[in-house]
Amino acid sequence: MKHEAPGDPGCHLLLDARAELHALRDHLHLLAQLSAPEHENPDALVLPRAGLAHCFNHLADAADRIAATIAD
Repeated sequence: MKHEAPGDPGCHLLLDARAELHALRDHLHLLAQLSAPEHENPDALVLPRAGLAHCFNHLADAADRIAATIAD
């Protein structure tokens, strides 16, 4: 894994961890859009609860991987 070049003091993430955090953020934005009430966006796809639960489990697993990378 590549490290970012430190430009200032503080916590610097591995490039892979940063990319995973961006993907996690994008996935959370998508889930927020999919779970909005139908009256706010009547043409949106409706996500069943089982699908939503699967997505949240996937996001939790991704967060665990990112945390493990940061801890190493």
